[in-house]
Amino acid sequence: MAAGNDVVKYLTQKIVKYLDEPKAVRKERKRSRKKEKEPLLTYLFGIVPMGLGLAFKKKKKKR
Repeated sequence: MAAGNDVVKYLTQKIVKYLDEPKAVRKERKRSRKKEKEPLLTYLFGIVPMGLGLAFKKKKKKR
């Protein structure tokens, strides 16, 4: 049961630390995480959609 208590204590500390931060800091952290994410198509299918997208963009610019 000691391990369960440790988990509860850890989670409680994390929640209290999160709630004590100013709202602006939390929003900024969320924005920065969002910017770091890769696009959904690349995440799901790898580099193929990105390569196809670049190829089609080049064709459009040539016209």
